Amino acid sequence: MAKKAMDYAIHGERSYGILIAGHYREGAGYAIHRPSGSRDWLFIYTVSGSGEIQLPDRTAECVAGDIAILLPGNPHQYRTKGTEWEMIWVHFIPNPQWSTWLKLPEMERNFVFHHLSTAESRSSVQKALQRMVDHELPGVTSELHRRLAELALEEALIHLQMDSQQEQIAAMDPRISEILQDLQLNPAQKISLPELAQRSCLSVSRLSHLFKEQVGDTVLNTLTKFRLERAAQLLSGTQRQVAEIASDVGFDCAIHFTRKFNDVFGETPSKYRKRKRSELQTSET
Repeated sequence: MAKKAMDYAIHGERSYGILIAGHYREGAGYAIHRPSGSRDWLFIYTVSGSGEIQLPDRTAECVAGDIAILLPGNPHQYRTKGTEWEMIWVHFIPNPQWSTWLKLPEMERNFVFHHLSTAESRSSVQKALQRMVDHELPGVTSELHRRLAELALEEALIHLQMDSQQEQIAAMDPRISEILQDLQLNPAQKISLPELAQRSCLSVSRLSHLFKEQVGDTVLNTLTKFRLERAAQLLSGTQRQVAEIASDVGFDCAIHFTRKFNDVFGETPSKYRKRKRSELQTSET
């Protein structure tokens, strides 16, 4: 049960991945209002009952089997419609690798709404989302549980993709896919747009446009997020000094690294490490 309305749900924020998730059963009077939208993606699956999502130019009623996805910056409010609304929800930031298959039809700009067409699809999505929530429960904070939660969310999105478009999935340009995979596997590398463009047989302007179109962000921003994600893993799983980790993931300046990390995760690397260690100790007791 929700304790109170939230302007923005955040829990262990990461460059990519799940921020917070839950399974709520709310009665009449439950309502959330975000006049500026969220800074992340919000996925809502209706299990039973009904709810209502109000956007600037549209109102969508949610019943069992409906999936609504609100993209960042989309002003919205939602509420229980009737006596009860049971839903599984998650705030997340999608991994750019998903753009190779995640091509969902928008009902309007920055809003996806789809009713799962079969009982099999609804069962598959609900089971995956419930596993996601179970791995995100308080006290279950290990990186392995978090990874399982992310895989469960990815499974739910794949079922949604298959149900909504069947085989109509657009493939990512192989040149962009190769660059993306290289950046994710080797985030510490020094990159040059002219070199990447030459390697891909593209002009710099064409590479920049195609990458932004298919991934949703620039090459440099994407690399920075991969670096920060890797840094978060090292902070949680090693005893290395912050300055060493900054160098390990490709930052030349530890001060610049700390500033960027704080911008994305909402806390300094040292505070992030301390919190993660505390969460781990709590989960082990």
